[in-house]
Amino acid sequence: MAKNNWFAWVVAGLSATGPLPAENFADAVVDYDPGAGYAVNYTNVNAVLGEPSRANPFNDPTEPFNPPYGTGQILSVGAGGSLTVRFSTPILNHPNNSFGLDFIIFGNTGFIITNDFDPVTFEWIGTPATDGSLFAQNTGSTRVLVSRDGETFFELDPARAPVVDHLFPTDGWADFSRPVDPILTQEDFAGLTLEQIRALYNGSAGGAAFDISWARDSDGQPVFLPEIKLVRVEVLSGKSEIDGVVAASRRARGPNVTGR
Repeated sequence: MAKNNWFAWVVAGLSATGPLPAENFADAVVDYDPGAGYAVNYTNVNAVLGEPSRANPFNDPTEPFNPPYGTGQILSVGAGGSLTVRFSTPILNHPNNSFGLDFIIFGNTGFIITNDFDPVTFEWIGTPATDGSLFAQNTGSTRVLVSRDGETFFELDPARAPVVDHLFPTDGWADFSRPVDPILTQEDFAGLTLEQIRALYNGSAGGAAFDISWARDSDGQPVFLPEIKLVRVEVLSGKSEIDGVVAASRRARGPNVTGR
């Protein structure tokens, strides 16, 4: 994968987190259908395997104002399209995971900086901050399904499952396996700088997090799955870019994290 691996290791070494074990990440693409309206040139399936991006093509760290954007970093899925990935080590449905969430899907959404820009110095005027609005997000809808065996898939309750590639923008400085507190909304980030966003993230690297316990059968009835090995994302409308799928960890790895 063209993920600027050497720089990613540098960033990881300088940050408060270390690299996660390989089993935390999806290691194979089982199926990919780009659908309609996908982003041309963003069809490299290897982009969604392994650790999400810590650095962008020009070696600047990924963060909520500067999400992944390289053709080797994100995979585009348009309306009617889908992506199915497999984990060699099953993702556990573990109640002790942070907020009870079991896996996280990372995209390339970013927070819009609302500061004025100086055309002479090419710098933001003042400390960059956001009003909570997003760019590059999927403004449509998605469906996420999970499976233990690759044969039978169960949809996660759409009333609970967040849209893939919406909240929360990636912060490559932090822990990819730790979810953001799901109670947070866009409005909570209004007026915040990068430092303040990171305080709300509380050591998380962002992404959209999901609980296996949200699984439902075709009649809408809850299904208990102790673990899963496959995750499928279906884009119903709009367009989602995906950078990685990560199993949540019960260990607190980020800064100022006490665990739950």
